[in-house]
Amino acid sequence: MTVHFQAFHSIKALGESQVLLNWSGTNPLARLEQVFRPRSEHELQQLLQQEPGRRLRLIGSSLSYEPIHSVYQDPAALLVDLCHLTGRVACDGQSVTYRAGTQVDTLYADLVAMGRMLPASPGVIGIQTLGGALSTGTHGQGLGQSSLCEAVLGLRVMLASGEVIGLERDDPRFGAFVMGLGCLGILLEVRLATVPNRIMRCTKFTTDYAWLREHNERVNREHAFVKSWWFAWTGECHLWVVDPASQEETARYHANGDAVLELSAERDERMNATIEHTLSKMARDTKDEQQAGEHFETVRRFKDASDLVGNVYQILCKGIPAPQINCEVAVPLERMNEALALLEQWQQANPGVLHYPFILRCCGPSTAWLSPAHGRAVCWIGFLVYLAADGSFVGGSLEQMRELQRLLAPLGGLPHFGKHLATDLYDFPRQLPRWHDFLALRRALDPHGRFLNRWTRDLFQLGEETP
Repeated sequence: MTVHFQAFHSIKALGESQVLLNWSGTNPLARLEQVFRPRSEHELQQLLQQEPGRRLRLIGSSLSYEPIHSVYQDPAALLVDLCHLTGRVACDGQSVTYRAGTQVDTLYADLVAMGRMLPASPGVIGIQTLGGALSTGTHGQGLGQSSLCEAVLGLRVMLASGEVIGLERDDPRFGAFVMGLGCLGILLEVRLATVPNRIMRCTKFTTDYAWLREHNERVNREHAFVKSWWFAWTGECHLWVVDPASQEETARYHANGDAVLELSAERDERMNATIEHTLSKMARDTKDEQQAGEHFETVRRFKDASDLVGNVYQILCKGIPAPQINCEVAVPLERMNEALALLEQWQQANPGVLHYPFILRCCGPSTAWLSPAHGRAVCWIGFLVYLAADGSFVGGSLEQMRELQRLLAPLGGLPHFGKHLATDLYDFPRQLPRWHDFLALRRALDPHGRFLNRWTRDLFQLGEETP
């Protein structure tokens, strides 16, 4: 029997143990006795100082690819959950400071109430914790920004020794800590830049693959935020183009009680037939002929499209965390069309396989050392397979996810570290210029590998490190 733990964790009896599962309830992360939820920074510090041989990994909302934070195979390790270390610490006219265990949708709601927003496009899932979103490189879309990391002004971090340090953006190590995969220290507090809130207009339109290849980069350069869904099996592309709303649209939005405003009663029905076909295939693949699962809502939203006005979080933070195998690869922007051509060829050779469109999101360069967008503009290409209610997935899905990554890696593609990835397909030391700098800093700060687990040791190609 599986029971829910908090809003997004679940526990299950496996053998003689109660086990904490990942967010989709399919894979064990830790035995329940391995989960440590400190109620204060002092309690966390005491653990680090009094048990110097203990390994620890961090968990937020458990949305990430499960090996990154699993300690299930290491009974002596602890999984640290900062669910009690949440909330706002400070606020001024230009920034806010929050504890790292705070969910980002709490942060976004607070900012809107203040009349502020971040200078970064949000990721789609609001139940992420702030620390988890930063540590794995959560991003939105828009060539004028890169990821949530770029909105960070300062950090408070607890090191493996228990020492607490502060880092400002001008610290030479900042790019390592701001996206550290939980391997450098424990994020305690995050100070973020804010700007005045802008009400946005989302223009939705449907086009075709030929138009996408010719115009996608131009559209991304001309507009604040652009997100594209490419239904490769039909050649249709659905785009959301987001820019500041006009004064008249903003006034109508406020008159509507600051609720999302549909600009017209007329709906664009051009995607409707494709959406119905997609829903039917998803129903077969996920053994849900009644189409009751939440994952169907991620497709239904494309029916009867209507332009919207709202704040950026109302428009873009729209993800539904339905159980899935989710991959995302960032290719250099200048090679985006090569990537699309390869995926088009793959689709033609594998008709009837996909049950969700490719997702395209372009972003500007990042200063985070481990970011796939480090020092370069990229196009993030996402692809996924939804799971059935019993945790199973259609045959060949893992092979499909690997094959798509294999196609994109030779173009300079790098994976999202918080999502499913095949690490052996990528040459991280060659493709990430600060890779060795990160490893050297990690070794200096945590010489005994207290913040590593089996997966991160393999990622960094490290041997077993012991106190």
